Amino acid sequence: MRTIRNGFAVLGSNIKIAWCRFKGTKIYVKSAVSLISPKATIRTSGKNAHVTIGYKTEIRPNTEISASGDIHIGNKCFVNRNCMIISHEKIEIEDNVTIGPGTYIYDHDHDGKGGYTTAPIIIKERVWIGAGCIILKGVIIGQGAVIAAGSVIVKDVPPNTTLLQRRNTEYIKRD
Repeated sequence: MRTIRNGFAVLGSNIKIAWCRFKGTKIYVKSAVSLISPKATIRTSGKNAHVTIGYKTEIRPNTEISASGDIHIGNKCFVNRNCMIISHEKIEIEDNVTIGPGTYIYDHDHDGKGGYTTAPIIIKERVWIGAGCIILKGVIIGQGAVIAAGSVIVKDVPPNTTLLQRRNTEYIKRD
């Protein structure tokens, strides 16, 4: 298992990233401008595990990103404090996504026999995810969707909709 515990800001130099690659960590920052808090943890485990972080993406303190599969975070994304993004297969977060504090994203469930069942998660462009959300395996969140704080997402969210948190989950199509 490879872990980056000490945060880094890549501002015109990829020396820290080159050092991590040399050590065997499969964490890639695609550009010269990204900000990862010193209190964030990014780790990979397994031969096929990769974490990719895009241009001008910001990862805030106490966030944990852990991959034994693939995690791709696009350009100009914002991952707020105390989030967990854990992948056993694949999590893809496209460009311009904002993730509120305390959000959990898991692409797997325990199967009750000591293993996991997995399905990829795709979060399309320009999605806003409120604080304290839980996003579970096999979900596609459509482009431009807004997810209310405290939501548990277990099925696909259509593009350009707002998910309201009420007694029964309700989608509202925006014009």
